[in-house]
Amino acid sequence: MKGSDLLLNNIKERRVKLSDKYELYMEIPEKEYLLAYDNNINEENAQDVLLQYLNKYQDDGIAKNVRIKHDLSNHSVNIRADLIYEGNEHTEPRNTPDYLAH
Repeated sequence: MKGSDLLLNNIKERRVKLSDKYELYMEIPEKEYLLAYDNNINEENAQDVLLQYLNKYQDDGIAKNVRIKHDLSNHSVNIRADLIYEGNEHTEPRNTPDYLAH
């Protein structure tokens, strides 16, 4: 199994429906995230993980307000974002980048 599949397949997610959006909570095993992103925990990488994850599952949600937190006690990296679906257009699938294939 490729590293990208390992990272993306090991994400646990939960969505909460609000009136105009979904709140998305993602929990990623620390080891897989840190390997793929060279120990760099930041919002840019969080947006990238989220984009790759949505692409993998052909989810057309638009991510807004992306936040990331390293949970040292739980050995996980947690991403939280708002997903917007109203007014979105279908997006074309993209290939998973090489840096997730470690």
